[in-house]
Amino acid sequence: MKKFYTNLTAKKMAELEKIAMTASYSLKERGGIDMRHNDREDFPEIEIASIQVMLEDAYRLGLEDGKKTV
Repeated sequence: MKKFYTNLTAKKMAELEKIAMTASYSLKERGGIDMRHNDREDFPEIEIASIQVMLEDAYRLGLEDGKKTV
């Protein structure tokens, strides 16, 4: 997966991609969250409930990561 505008490690990006692909069927079928520079592929329709699940799971991932550094 190519990184764009982020300072996250490849491991963290992979964890976030897993969250996204688990929560959204369209992202899973697309095969990931990497940019393809194609409007039809880079702007999939995603339902609001999936976005909420992704945000909550990413928040929990951040909380767990924060506990490890303290």
